[in-house]
Amino acid sequence: MEEKYLKLIDNQIAKLALDDFDLDAWKSSTRYVLTMIFGAADSKIIEIDNLKIDYSSWALRDSKSDYKPIESCKKKGKEILLVAKDELELFGVKDRNQTDLLKSILNDQTDKLLDKKTSIDERRAVLKKLSKDQLADVVLDLLK
Repeated sequence: MEEKYLKLIDNQIAKLALDDFDLDAWKSSTRYVLTMIFGAADSKIIEIDNLKIDYSSWALRDSKSDYKPIESCKKKGKEILLVAKDELELFGVKDRNQTDLLKSILNDQTDKLLDKKTSIDERRAVLKKLSKDQLADVVLDLLK
């Protein structure tokens, strides 16, 4: 299984070199891959989400003359994925259960959601507070 995950990460790294590279599309697919492997609460996902092309006058003013914002994002993204590969090769895939995933996403709402005494409407209200990405992460983890 780890070999397949490594292949997925390699595919994401290869996408960085494509001529028609789109940062937002790459971030979405990379987020999906990393969530599947490491779980929704992994810090590498946050780092990927924080990648952005900064063309603001301040960023351009304070940078070197050879600064290329898209190349900077690609380098950071590649480094994050190389760390992910190293982690996977050294430590393997960690077992996670749904309760841990829910706790990482819902924080203090997990007990309320898992409590059998909580009504469907109350559970729905808790889930409505989640972003689409968070809901997708929960469903993906349940499908493993």
